[in-house]
Amino acid sequence: MWQHPFLKSTITDRFGDIEPPRTSSHRGTDYAPGAKKLIPAVTSGVVSKIDFSNILGWFMEFKTDEHGLYVGHAHLYCNKHDTINCDGSDHEDCSTCMSRLKVGDRLEMSDWVGRVGNSGASRGAHLHITISKKPDMRFSKPFDIEKFIDQKIAKQEKEKTKLPKIVKTKTMKVKPEVKHGSLGQRFGRFWHLWKK
Repeated sequence: MWQHPFLKSTITDRFGDIEPPRTSSHRGTDYAPGAKKLIPAVTSGVVSKIDFSNILGWFMEFKTDEHGLYVGHAHLYCNKHDTINCDGSDHEDCSTCMSRLKVGDRLEMSDWVGRVGNSGASRGAHLHITISKKPDMRFSKPFDIEKFIDQKIAKQEKEKTKLPKIVKTKTMKVKPEVKHGSLGQRFGRFWHLWKK
């Protein structure tokens, strides 16, 4: 199962956008539902990376159960310093967005993967989300996660509406079982007439 992390109406920047001040095409999809908003996992998988970069800020990535893809979440809120604008300092072990989330943790769809922040090279609190075939969202080649999830949701909806296949079977008429009791039961009202 797949889902968008937030309503599509909260998308502020799409994959491939090159509007200024960008100098190259956008490598993910941006959702801006509000600062510190909890981010649900778009599908199930296992946490593969939690780290900080000057561009992405705090980011976490997980490997999906289906297809073995890597979903990355960037510009996350810093739980340790309780701020959306963490600069990554004072994090020797890369503990980050969610105080209890660690590499190797199992995620189910809708489990929390972090909070919306403004860390790294960000121009306002938002979630930058990517999907790719290889790990480490800093270096992997992403593809359009919005379109991918739309396709997955359409397929899920189609499967929900499929009717079970109806198999026609030949029906046989069954004669009711006749119990032979007394003569009165067998001949009914005629027994009463004959008896007179």
